[in-house]
Amino acid sequence: MTLHVFRPVPPDDQQLLQFAPRLDTLRGKRIGFIGNLKPNCDVLLHTTEDLLGERQAIAGTVYREKASCSSGAPVPMLDEIGRTCDAAVVALGD
Repeated sequence: MTLHVFRPVPPDDQQLLQFAPRLDTLRGKRIGFIGNLKPNCDVLLHTTEDLLGERQAIAGTVYREKASCSSGAPVPMLDEIGRTCDAAVVALGD
């Protein structure tokens, strides 16, 4: 019997994902939302959107949905969110 051990880190020649710095506040910021069309995802995102509007005084939102839950968001959608929003919320449903 052979035991295979996988090392869950990228090879040294691959860049690790870099996250944007955390915002100090959401007040006055535009928030992007990307849903994946799974059941209840839209409910979760719209509820989060409403709560942020009430509690954080955000400036506005951009809401988009991927064409399928089994694929990533298309580059133009990510570019739009990146260009027009200060932060993004991406969610799964079910």
